[in-house]
Amino acid sequence: MVFLHQIFFSYTTAVMLLGTSLTQAFSPNLPNSRFESKLYSLSAELEHAREVFSRWDSDGSGSISSSELGDMLRMLDINATEEEASALFKFLDSEGSGEIQFEQFLPWYSEATEASREMSSTIQSVLTGRRTVGEFDQTPVQDDVLKRAVECAIAAPNRRMSEPWRFIKVGPTTVKKFAELNRKINLDMETDEKEYKALDWTTIPGWCVVTSKLTPDDENVELEDFKSTCCAIQNFMLSMWSEGIGTKWTSGPVQKTPEFAELCGVDTSKEKVVGCIWYGFATGGLVNADPRRRKKGVDDVLSSLP
Repeated sequence: MVFLHQIFFSYTTAVMLLGTSLTQAFSPNLPNSRFESKLYSLSAELEHAREVFSRWDSDGSGSISSSELGDMLRMLDINATEEEASALFKFLDSEGSGEIQFEQFLPWYSEATEASREMSSTIQSVLTGRRTVGEFDQTPVQDDVLKRAVECAIAAPNRRMSEPWRFIKVGPTTVKKFAELNRKINLDMETDEKEYKALDWTTIPGWCVVTSKLTPDDENVELEDFKSTCCAIQNFMLSMWSEGIGTKWTSGPVQKTPEFAELCGVDTSKEKVVGCIWYGFATGGLVNADPRRRKKGVDDVLSSLP
């Protein structure tokens, strides 16, 4: 969803700031217009705009009225208030006819799609740029950053609307108990007398345990819920990354023990621990995060059927 105020100031403000240059920038009738070629070769977005415009042009006149513009914008995923839609219509209807044609709407919408594409590029950069962080500085992350991450997490796809997830912020006292449990389990697993050495869990500044609901009588529902929880974890980590916070999703043997569940207050008859998310400021900055890339590219994994 693109908000109109992100791509259009308002007619009055824009004219005050830019004067006649605004009209020149958006006019489709000017010779040498930079939009002239777009009138003949439209992108998929602009072809879709033509389709939606035609849908509102119910009488086939080739134009729409002011009252129809706001609804049409919403169908194009542009969220505009009545005032913003009215200001845009006034700007586009330079002749004051009370109607606008697609050729008048197209140049502005072309600019809007470019602005939207820039925002999309930013989002895609977060998606493709996120990396696992293994070393953290000691500065704690503020709770409002955590809350925004959880807000993003619970917006994850959840077809059954079961909301199977739970997020548990873990403080230093409990982390010390985790660390002691981890040390004990790993020492028990040792087959020689070498001193066990591992990352000191108490140095990790942020911990969030994530659980997913169990449905013992329906494994398909439980699997669907597990998938949704995994999507939620991805959203959580992406939100953190977008705010300059590194994360690592861990799911070692300690987390599968009843002792760990008890420390977290997890009723293992109703939910299971999906993993722990460690989070904090990355030592050396996010630029030094794990640089590993996928071995396969788009062409390796994308196929088409007739």
